[in-house]
Amino acid sequence: MEHSEVSSLEEGIYHLISQSFIRLDTADWVLMRRFGLTLTQSWALVHLGGGEGRSLSELAHLLICDKSNVTSIVDKLEEDGLAIRKRGKAGDRRYTRVVLTDAGQQLRNAIMNAREHMIHERLQTLSLHDLQHIHISLQTLATIFSQQYQQEEETAIIERAFVHGQATLQPNLANPT
Repeated sequence: MEHSEVSSLEEGIYHLISQSFIRLDTADWVLMRRFGLTLTQSWALVHLGGGEGRSLSELAHLLICDKSNVTSIVDKLEEDGLAIRKRGKAGDRRYTRVVLTDAGQQLRNAIMNAREHMIHERLQTLSLHDLQHIHISLQTLATIFSQQYQQEEETAIIERAFVHGQATLQPNLANPT
């Protein structure tokens, strides 16, 4: 396969993944709005499952956001009676954890069931063979992306892409038409 064919295939794959992500993300957003939640609030509920709860730092890490953003998310969950802040293990005041209330746990279960149902309906037309093939391929891709991130290659890849883009921009700036 020639370089241009590989490049075209890579771009096509990237476009299809992006397009699929947008459709999936939009459906999740619409579904969570039906429950009166933002997408981030719903993910917070999912991550707060279990009796122990999580610290604000753990939750921030899981939601891939700042601790200050998590504070406002937890404030809203508390305001709605879905979560409470508790002292850390053995009453340690230096550590605050967020725990779901019974209402929060019920809502968590409901959104997880609804999301599972939606996923099934959206993917049910695929054969088991197709599902397995897609899963293996996406698992491989996720591993590659995770390794790039963990080895700090992702930042370098982005920087090289920016430099490459800038290099193609410069001649156009030098000779405006």
